[in-house]
Amino acid sequence: MTTILIVEDDDAIRNNITRLLKLEGFDIVSAPNGRLALERLRQVATDVVISDVSMPEMDGFALLEAIRTDKALASLPVMLLTALDDRASMRRGMTGGADDYLAKPFTRVELLDALQGLLAKRQRVADTVHSAVTTHEEHLRQAFAESLGGAASEKFGLEMPSGAVPDQVIDATVLFSDIRNFTSLAERLNSSEVAELLTVYFERTCEPVLKNGGRHLKFIGDGLMAVFSDTQTSSPIAAARRAVSAALAMALATHEFRSWLSHRFADRGLPPFAIGVGLHAGEVTLCRLGTIQNKEITPIGDTVNTAARLEASSKELGWTVVASSGVLERSGEGVQTGGMTSLAVRGKNVYVDVAEITGLVTNMDDKVHGMATLTERAAEVRAAVQINSEITARAVKGALTSKLSALKDLSFEAGEAPLRLKGYRITRKIGAGGMTQVYLAVREFDGLPVVLKVLDASGQDASVHLSRFIQEYALLSQIDHPNVIKIYDQGFTDDHAYIAMEYFERGDLRSAFTTGMTQARVCQIIGQVAQALAVIHGRGVIHRDLKPENIMLHADGSVALADFGIAKSMLKAENMAMTQTRHGDVVGTPYYLSPEQATGRAITPQSDLYSLGIMMFEMLAGRRPFAAETLEQLLAHHLHAPTPALPAQHARLQAIVNKLTAKKPEERYVSAQALLADLAGVTGTPA
Repeated sequence: MTTILIVEDDDAIRNNITRLLKLEGFDIVSAPNGRLALERLRQVATDVVISDVSMPEMDGFALLEAIRTDKALASLPVMLLTALDDRASMRRGMTGGADDYLAKPFTRVELLDALQGLLAKRQRVADTVHSAVTTHEEHLRQAFAESLGGAASEKFGLEMPSGAVPDQVIDATVLFSDIRNFTSLAERLNSSEVAELLTVYFERTCEPVLKNGGRHLKFIGDGLMAVFSDTQTSSPIAAARRAVSAALAMALATHEFRSWLSHRFADRGLPPFAIGVGLHAGEVTLCRLGTIQNKEITPIGDTVNTAARLEASSKELGWTVVASSGVLERSGEGVQTGGMTSLAVRGKNVYVDVAEITGLVTNMDDKVHGMATLTERAAEVRAAVQINSEITARAVKGALTSKLSALKDLSFEAGEAPLRLKGYRITRKIGAGGMTQVYLAVREFDGLPVVLKVLDASGQDASVHLSRFIQEYALLSQIDHPNVIKIYDQGFTDDHAYIAMEYFERGDLRSAFTTGMTQARVCQIIGQVAQALAVIHGRGVIHRDLKPENIMLHADGSVALADFGIAKSMLKAENMAMTQTRHGDVVGTPYYLSPEQATGRAITPQSDLYSLGIMMFEMLAGRRPFAAETLEQLLAHHLHAPTPALPAQHARLQAIVNKLTAKKPEERYVSAQALLADLAGVTGTPA
């Protein structure tokens, strides 16, 4: 419903307008003067203000000025009510920013026509803004989609925008910064978290840019551009030197931002956070978009283009701040540099000499004049950061969602270009089940075959399945052990996710059961799984679903523990509920389930060792130790039935199997390392 504020000191007129507009379906708020009207505007979301001119305490002109100078209210449509013969008031009101006026006395039709005109004008403005935001968001979404597909993309428009008018040509230094591998980072966060990350990051990195006199700030996705000139600031410090100072301060702010990031998103498996900054000096054209009263300045030209190219090269060079020789020449003494090289500027048949900027030795002039605050732009920058963050969050999540959704319909027809996803070339589909699709892919930079497991978590219990994907990566991303599956990468949106993991051409351990196993081979496998358990238990992780299908075979016959989807962390538990299962729940595969899992009691590393003991019996005996026709009977066996005897040829391993499968956790091995010691004693191999 449209809300209208009526400001009129004459009670009869105010009540008549209120009654008339309420009958037309409008929601009405009223005030007898401008001072109270301002209070109402800060309390109630209002669509239009209709105000008399002559009022006590604060008249209509003063109210209009207060509205136009308030950032939160400045765009609010205002209609002034004036006397029929007061042309001077009409002119003063329109000059002060009134959108319309109505002369008293007026008819019902005149009031409604004027009001509808204001509402229609406001809607046109809103539609224009929405169209611009949608276009910008789609541009970003396409850029992120190209990045996910392995193609280079331009997020900043470096050429003259359509409809732009060249306003001024200046000599300046351009700073261009970007977050490295932003899509990889954003894939692991939801939309609101991406927006939060960008907002905090830009707030921290914009501060040094503004303090050093940066102007014409532009935020495009995760990128920031600023212009430093000698003519647009009163600082006597050279523009290039201020740009170098800003770039180094941004690097420092980013270093401090990492602490916030690691605290805010602990255990999310985020990749290392880093930025690149490019600096180049030369001629910059400032283009005007929009009207004289409401103009947007966009810097363009070869200098902007080259600064962007230098930033793009920072990752390959391994430098944080890359500056051209022109910037160094203009920066004065005290600029500290590292490596130096020449770079080809893409699209131009030229090379630019560049250097790594590592520090700046400041002098007295720097300390006295080098920190111009430009505080008057703080609110403008905050608003731009917030809007850009929200647009970017939606765009990056939308791009990944579209990419992952497209995998479902991938046909893998001969001759078709393969689908690419962030450095992976997908070759064929190798499985599906429930909400999960599994693909074989090749990692493009080294040709390594990997498995891409893609989850569509948009249905019922979506949050549970999605959290398992996130958890699996977080638990394993820091583990590097030959007997633990390697997970290379992960990304997710609000309802899709993927994990890139190690590919096992020979499949899982179950496939090896049909060929028969020697005692030596069984002990070798149990020993390797025990080594994997020792590593994950040492990191506070309990697997909870140990079974042959989750033990994978390497090409050389060694094994790796896989599928940590229902694993739990002991170290990160805030209370015992983290390592307990609710009474009545069964987590894990029933044939290999420990007694405590079957009854919902607290789980421990000994729960995994029990499952390993059941597997060891099965591999030695060629059958499982417990079988039953119903789940209840099977669980009862786990709880009460003694472990059967092994075949006679494996009798020397009976004590190890019995200790692994003891009904009480405290009667089992205290650790996987203790099991390895016993195995070594029986087989004569090192623990």
